[in-house]
Amino acid sequence: MQGLSKVVRILRQDGLRNLASRGLGFAYRRGVRPLLPVSGPARLGGVLTCNGLTVADRYVPRAWLPWWMTDPSGNSSYEAALVGGLGAHVRPGDRVVVIGGGIGVTAVNAALLTGPSGPVTCFEGSLDNCRLVGRTAALNGVGNLTVRHAVVGSSIAVYGSITGRGEVLPAAELPPCDVLELDCEGAEIGIVREMTIRPRVLLVETHGVYGSPTQEVAAAMEACGYAVSDLGWAEPSQEETCRRNDIRVLSGLRRAAP
Repeated sequence: MQGLSKVVRILRQDGLRNLASRGLGFAYRRGVRPLLPVSGPARLGGVLTCNGLTVADRYVPRAWLPWWMTDPSGNSSYEAALVGGLGAHVRPGDRVVVIGGGIGVTAVNAALLTGPSGPVTCFEGSLDNCRLVGRTAALNGVGNLTVRHAVVGSSIAVYGSITGRGEVLPAAELPPCDVLELDCEGAEIGIVREMTIRPRVLLVETHGVYGSPTQEVAAAMEACGYAVSDLGWAEPSQEETCRRNDIRVLSGLRRAAP
């Protein structure tokens, strides 16, 4: 019944033509696309990734493509706020820690920015995603990125099966670093409150939908001695979803000691 209600709502709001286009897009993503040969890696967030392009992706309407690939030539919107924050603050030789690896886009960006002399450590709770981060790193020739299979803080919305989850690392045991990025599906507010390190820069993707609302995360960052700026929606091409679920990116610069 929910599916029928959604169809009726789309038909009323967008008309028959848009309903038909959305239906065809769904059929392409779920039925046709998985059967097509891969022509090469998709460039997302400025780096080559383990996600693949198919031979037809460049020719179908963009609305038919998966959400993460609204532009088959390279979606600059993917993780745009975090990638932008890293670009603005990571210096050559920095030590960077990334919590929540995903497919490796931000971790690889950090590794490219800090250069061979700057170690990047990525903590990822999903074993499958650990492998994806490694594949994305290899595609970009990155050798200064270490992936640790571990959940930092609370295991709230870790992707993958429970059997594939890593050890739990308390936030108080995070290694010292110059830049810390948190994209950990709700665990971020607990990590900010419990961590003992004070990196120069703190980049946090908030997830109000998972109990880490933007305002509370910002307050926790300020309580730790950071001047906080709002970098906007985490995924500009998915503004409606980000707005509904309160998913933004905050930048914190450590205040000088009085």
